[in-house]
Amino acid sequence: MDRDRAGAAQRQVIDTHVHVWPLDDAPGHRPAPNAKVRPPKEAAPVEWLLEDMAEYGIAHGVLVQSSAFGWDNTYMVECLERHPGLFKAIGLVDPESPDNARDLERWMARGLSGFRFHPLYYDREPRGPWWVDAPENDALWAAAGATGAILQFHLWPKHAPALARMIERHPNVRVIVDHIGKPDVTEPPPYASFEPVLRLAEFPHTWAKIGDYQIASKQDFPWRDTWPFVTLLKERSGPERMLWGTGYPRTARLVPLAQALQYVERELPLTDEDRRQILWEAPARLFGFAS
Repeated sequence: MDRDRAGAAQRQVIDTHVHVWPLDDAPGHRPAPNAKVRPPKEAAPVEWLLEDMAEYGIAHGVLVQSSAFGWDNTYMVECLERHPGLFKAIGLVDPESPDNARDLERWMARGLSGFRFHPLYYDREPRGPWWVDAPENDALWAAAGATGAILQFHLWPKHAPALARMIERHPNVRVIVDHIGKPDVTEPPPYASFEPVLRLAEFPHTWAKIGDYQIASKQDFPWRDTWPFVTLLKERSGPERMLWGTGYPRTARLVPLAQALQYVERELPLTDEDRRQILWEAPARLFGFAS
């Protein structure tokens, strides 16, 4: 893995998915009481990410609000203000709130680039993720279109048809599908359950993100059982609408950064041009990073 560090100066990489968080008593720095995920026991501050980026030559990062901190995106804004030009940020707004369109506008005015939604976290609740294509959220999507907000979805393939219906009503809103679309890697070809995710590529303003590969996989690194799904996404959307991300900084990482880089830079069946698009060109265009 030493050559990952040795090549850092030549690397053109944007990591589009890193959770960072504080853990102190400043406003917005504590986990939300009713969060959908367990609160962290230790901080994973943006300074850890800066160390990773310097060590491995990662030029830019997209910060993603941790679900443990709920709808208060204060720390995301603070990171953007402290490190202008280095980061973009994806926050959270409550998909079930009648005020979420105004919340989106308020956080966009403070510098965020978009917002993440988690249909799979609502899957066991009595109503399920009813809000994905609900008319009540047309105002939210209209606000996203008006402000240029990117909407990012962490979903199971079975949620993709509802997302498609919403995209059809708001075709100019940019949408990211997280974590390879959460495929079932145990399913044999032609992967029928994954088809709803692949159909989202028919919409020209959708992007697919390579992430959580180690969770999707049933194998050890380099997670070969995920490769067919990355290939399918590339075939349907093209590498110019694909992104890559890791997850957490420094010692909070679930996968060593060297492995995450090797997976996309050398292991996946991609051409050099595919990699250039996925790691640099596509995220730079989508998020507006300067060359």
